[in-house]
Amino acid sequence: MKLFLTTMVLAAGMIASAANAAGPCGADTLVAMRTSVLSATGTPAGFLDAVKDHKAWYASHGFKNDSFVTSPAIVGIRGAMQPSSRKYVTFHVYGGQQDPKHDAAWDAYVAKYKANATIDSEERFCLPKGANIAAK
Repeated sequence: MKLFLTTMVLAAGMIASAANAAGPCGADTLVAMRTSVLSATGTPAGFLDAVKDHKAWYASHGFKNDSFVTSPAIVGIRGAMQPSSRKYVTFHVYGGQQDPKHDAAWDAYVAKYKANATIDSEERFCLPKGANIAAK
């Protein structure tokens, strides 16, 4: 019985390790969705520059399949739905490894984000492989 329990614990550990190596989504695609709000001193140009540096960092560190989409959030203003001048939604679609090693360039783009905005909310989810969520 002791051998059986030891074998089961080891097997469970190997399965968990394999699942973590494949990422939380397995064969599907991990997506991070962040809603950011400009700070009192932040500017749209400064925020979008941070997004540009964020994209460039991933591309320059071998994450060629990662993609980013940023757009103003749509909010109700005086009874009508309009693009916000202070709130942005960013999708980061991961193309592979999710735990990159941070460096000085990483810290620089994060500092640029922090100088311009705060993250209001962040959600991560698994997009089924091959799913196309683009409007047609």
